[in-house]
Amino acid sequence: MSLGPNGKVLCENRKLQGILDEESDHVLESLDTDFTTIEEGGSIVELKQNGANIPVTKDNRKEFVDLYVNYVFNESIRKPFEDFKKGFLRGFPARSWTMFLPAELQIILQGHTKCDWKLLQKNVIYRQYGMLDQTIKNFWTVFHELPEEKKKMFLGNVSGSNRIPGYGQENFTFAIEDPKVENPDVFYPSANTCFRILFLPRYSSKRILKKKLLYAIEHNETFLLP
Repeated sequence: MSLGPNGKVLCENRKLQGILDEESDHVLESLDTDFTTIEEGGSIVELKQNGANIPVTKDNRKEFVDLYVNYVFNESIRKPFEDFKKGFLRGFPARSWTMFLPAELQIILQGHTKCDWKLLQKNVIYRQYGMLDQTIKNFWTVFHELPEEKKKMFLGNVSGSNRIPGYGQENFTFAIEDPKVENPDVFYPSANTCFRILFLPRYSSKRILKKKLLYAIEHNETFLLP
């Protein structure tokens, strides 16, 4: 028998797996385990009626593990979840929530975890720039060479979230604007997350653009406008 991958998240995973695998009645008795568990506050919870007086044996160990796992993942969080559900429905009292599957509701609330970066480029709006300007060409060359993690960090710096909103990427866009500063090579890119605007100076080379952009991504306070 095996707990499977979910056993890794249990605090007593090794003990539980050992109970399932143990073939010696004597060893099981020496563990002095019964059908109870201890909550974080220290109180004892019986996993079944009169559980404190039922020792775990080879004959009932599977039942013990099943009850324990059910308590950890279901019973112990039932009240906090119900409290969360009441609060959620109080803030979002739309009955239409029930029409969504859990995965669909998660996307609506949290957004999409995957991004089509080519589509993102296609949807960008340019201000004081043309899409064929060398700075813009350099920017997208550098951007598409970035690892996925850095791209998501950039998205978070520009839009306030590293995920695409649930309404879909087809309708998601941001603007790249020339801040028209003197000596652009000394400035870093900055962003207005409320309006999804990236202020990108006209750097004199791709090398400088990459250096400034990476620094801004990795030190995101640089991105924020005062």
